[in-house]
Amino acid sequence: MALTPLPVNSPLTQLRAQDFEAELDRARLVVYPRPKFNNTIRQFVSDNLESIVNELNLEGYYTKNPDPLGYLARNNGDARRNQGWLIWGLNDSIRTQLGAKPIDMTLDSFPDSMNGNLPLS
Repeated sequence: MALTPLPVNSPLTQLRAQDFEAELDRARLVVYPRPKFNNTIRQFVSDNLESIVNELNLEGYYTKNPDPLGYLARNNGDARRNQGWLIWGLNDSIRTQLGAKPIDMTLDSFPDSMNGNLPLS
């Protein structure tokens, strides 16, 4: 049985090489720390959203994460999270592929100031 090699130069590894971290939170992509963001990085994440989400989902599978889509409120201990983050909502097609729960407008809404799809001001 052959092992599947981990991607070497994927969008997620490129983000991590620049000292960003990404995770899924309630089936939304969260990338932090916010102070390091500029519009070029924000656009890179937007352009590669599906690839980044797919890789995070695979990581969750291979690490046997009991909550790969991030529905359980847990802090992974990364202090960079305290500096803020940006959130990218996923379209219905990606959410269906991931097996995400339906969107709950009470819990899944976030302000425009945190929306990664919008240019930084």
